[in-house]
Amino acid sequence: MPTVEIVRFPGSDDFVADQLVFKECLSTLVKSEGCISPYYGIQTEDNRTGYVFVSACFLIWDTYDHHMKLTKHESYPGLITSLKLAQSGPLDVQHVDFDEDAAVAFGSGATEIVTLVPHEGADLKEVEDLTTTLRKYLIAEKTCHSVTVGESREKKGTYFMLVGWDTVQDHIDAVSKGPFPDIIKKLHALADLKLHHSELTKYAE
Repeated sequence: MPTVEIVRFPGSDDFVADQLVFKECLSTLVKSEGCISPYYGIQTEDNRTGYVFVSACFLIWDTYDHHMKLTKHESYPGLITSLKLAQSGPLDVQHVDFDEDAAVAFGSGATEIVTLVPHEGADLKEVEDLTTTLRKYLIAEKTCHSVTVGESREKKGTYFMLVGWDTVQDHIDAVSKGPFPDIIKKLHALADLKLHHSELTKYAE
């Protein structure tokens, strides 16, 4: 599977007003060797946090080495200058090798982004089993199109789950019944969970 670069940042007023305020950055990325596709969007819950996924913006790369190659390219300083137009605070950048194609989740109407960090001393096998069970039930939902999981390269022990839904409300409705409340309660007892949504756009020229 390709490597996904997850870029998160507190958005500037200019970014909230126009998510393409850092178009130069996206344009450089989409032309870079090994960049399959960049996705960008704003967090639904606070209408402020920005994402770029190159696969937060989210970016999809053929390999991690392609990302590293770009950081040494002469175009990189200009990319960073453009990205700063969208920021009002520091970047959080992580790279994840997901076990399924993340583009399906990114291309859905709403992308659920979950970070999971097991508590110190937690039974990791139990966390894995619960996550597998949760995944099985999620993908069985008609409005769920993709579930993929991977570990951060930069922060070992931090896991990301991406879920593609038709809408945010479909996610809320689905997990409010059936087996989901019990599974999620058990996961919360074993790990720190953070959940957000974004309606992402694939950048193309």
